[in-house]
Amino acid sequence: MSKNIRITEPSAEMLGKIVRARQAIAEQKQRYIKCPYCQHNAIAVYEDTRGHVETKCKKCGKVTVFDVVNMRKNAVHF
Repeated sequence: MSKNIRITEPSAEMLGKIVRARQAIAEQKQRYIKCPYCQHNAIAVYEDTRGHVETKCKKCGKVTVFDVVNMRKNAVHF
């Protein structure tokens, strides 16, 4: 069975926020936090990322919550 996925364009206000976010990270280094289950790159974070993020690994499907600040000490930089 196929799923009906609706795709709509973001509002002008949301597009502006997206552009500003891209500009804000343009000069920052990106690093990846690996999935603790399969070691696949689970999420990309930037130097100013703080707090907790939840992501579902695209490889193994496990959902994990990461404390980005505490993961920084053990992170592999690319």
